[in-house]
Amino acid sequence: MAITLKCPDCGHTKQSDDGEPETCPECEGTMTPPAKKKYQAKSTSLEEEAKKKTRDDDDDDAPKAKAKPKPKREKSEGGSLRDGTQAEALELNPGFENSKLMKEVEAELSRGEVLHWAGRMCPEIAQKNANVARVIGVVFAVAGLVFTGIVLGVAPGMAKLAALVPVLFVVIGVVAATWLPGKMVAQAGRSWYAVTNQRCIVYSANLFGDSGEATSYEPDELKRMRVEPAKSPKGAGDLVFRKEVRTERTDYVDRKTGRTVRSETRERVTKFGFLGIEDVREVETLIHKVLLGEGGDE
Repeated sequence: MAITLKCPDCGHTKQSDDGEPETCPECEGTMTPPAKKKYQAKSTSLEEEAKKKTRDDDDDDAPKAKAKPKPKREKSEGGSLRDGTQAEALELNPGFENSKLMKEVEAELSRGEVLHWAGRMCPEIAQKNANVARVIGVVFAVAGLVFTGIVLGVAPGMAKLAALVPVLFVVIGVVAATWLPGKMVAQAGRSWYAVTNQRCIVYSANLFGDSGEATSYEPDELKRMRVEPAKSPKGAGDLVFRKEVRTERTDYVDRKTGRTVRSETRERVTKFGFLGIEDVREVETLIHKVLLGEGGDE
């Protein structure tokens, strides 16, 4: 292969078969083949590229730390803010896909308030409560019929007047057994609960209409909340924010002497909070995170 000889003094070039140095015919300088540094530099460059590629391959094989997900705050059509990051981290459905629920909840939120979770009473628990009302209604109706029969048998002359109270028992029992259960289920379907970055909200729908009342619970009111698990379904229960205890006393009086012969005291406990919800412990944890300072909003 022919090799180009070049004179370093005048730049004259000539093709040579053996590449041996020759005298330049122009300036009588020495013509030599090109230095081999270029080839060495190219070789060095190739080696560096190979080493770099090896390092890149090693970096690709090395496990990369996952970036911490940033809170995703999205704005609803109504302009309110939603952030389901904390709920989803607990494998809790934030409820944002329920458009009807979102419309009802966001109408209650104030400007700048961030919604983290919203939900309703568990349908199975709502149905159980309705069934209890149905049983109580049947008991009232049967008791009323029995008393009516007794009154008619003992005092037939005053049947109309004497049977008035037992008949009222029958009417109340029939209403409670037929009309009330459906109303209770519908009421549970209109009521809702919500957790925001400022408060917990309990909206109690009216039993007889579409109106209702929203009650807010600030962080200080949630520090003593307690979970009361339901027997079924699994994971459901009451998240009780507070309880109201009312004491009722019943005195039994001797008709002849007019003296009290016996007294009974009974306590009626009314619970307030997120009652009958699914994933009750996850919702409790969410409240701790976003409202009580345990990894909540910054």
